[in-house]
Amino acid sequence: MKKITVLGSGMVGRAMIEDLSKKHKVLAADISMENLKELKMNNNITILEIDLSQKENVQKIIQDCDLVIGAVPGFMGFQTVKTVIESGKNIVDISFFPEDAFELDELAKQHNVIAVVDCGVAPGMSNMILGYH
Repeated sequence: MKKITVLGSGMVGRAMIEDLSKKHKVLAADISMENLKELKMNNNITILEIDLSQKENVQKIIQDCDLVIGAVPGFMGFQTVKTVIESGKNIVDISFFPEDAFELDELAKQHNVIAVVDCGVAPGMSNMILGYH
């Protein structure tokens, strides 16, 4: 059973948390307790009210996880992904930030991590699946 940290528990983050918690331990982190309270809780979900705009908070809560899922608002996405990469953790991110994600490519290579960005449902996974087939 993997330990996954999901940064953000808005509508999409919440759906991912609930789905992932069926087979994995999930830490759901968000600045909004209201968002966290919307989760359908089970024994595999731990919630944490925390300000994810603070780099040191993100670094602290991802230390012990196997994978990070980024579901923060777009304006926070680039810096959040950068922080996760610098911490040596793999990340799948759905935040659709305006900055160029390829600016993080060399950093990811230096830290030997995989960062999959702009990976929402549609656009995102739908484009990848279509491209694959």
